[in-house]
Amino acid sequence: MRSISILGCGWLGLPLGRHLAQAGYQVKGSTTHEDKLPLLEKAGIKPFLLSLNPEVEGESAEFFDADILLINLPPRNRNGEEHFHENQLKSILKNNRSKQVIFISSTAVYPSNNKTVFEVDADSSCVTRGGIPLLKMEQLFTKNSAIDTTVIRFGGLYGPDRHPGRFLAGKKNLAGANNPINMIHLEDCIGVVQTIIEQNHWGEIFNACAPSEETRQSFYEKAAEELGIEAPTFSDESAPFKKVSSEKLIKKTGYQFKH
Repeated sequence: MRSISILGCGWLGLPLGRHLAQAGYQVKGSTTHEDKLPLLEKAGIKPFLLSLNPEVEGESAEFFDADILLINLPPRNRNGEEHFHENQLKSILKNNRSKQVIFISSTAVYPSNNKTVFEVDADSSCVTRGGIPLLKMEQLFTKNSAIDTTVIRFGGLYGPDRHPGRFLAGKKNLAGANNPINMIHLEDCIGVVQTIIEQNHWGEIFNACAPSEETRQSFYEKAAEELGIEAPTFSDESAPFKKVSSEKLIKKTGYQFKH
């Protein structure tokens, strides 16, 4: 039985851990909230109370003793601490005992250059909230020769408690009506991770966005209509965009998106 430690059991990590446990994996999961420990246990996940301040605090030795470590840590800095998130990741590296790592990243590594973007098009100048250069964070792991790291760059996440109908509801005169969308449903996030693990795709970088010909306007109008709430309106003004390709993931793994 392979063991998997999931660092960060929130919106994605908890259902992912539950699914992998049901599939026969030995799953450990971390949370920063003590009241969530019973939720993890109920999901078949061995719970650990861990914090990154930025050093790892808690029962780290047993948690990091796993075949695979999945890092699902939102990139955030603290006020006045420019390198807080980077130091969190460096602390994870110091504690890590796994030979194989899955690093959950984002399509925010790509510029909006009005083109289709592929894995090689990531740009170090692209930053996430808090001014964090996400590509540099990935490279802390991908350039470490002691571990085999696979990076998954998810697009916009939606699913339970994240219905896209609410994202832009009621907003007026939005630009970029005909821009492509780069989205992925929770069920497909879980499916992609499981496929990568089961097929042993290590040392790779994959985009993970559902292939779609929907425009931004049609997608969000339909999503609002589904909930019966006010749809956003769009202007004729253009806006920069990118269309994220998941061609590599589909070709290498044969994964078929459900949504």
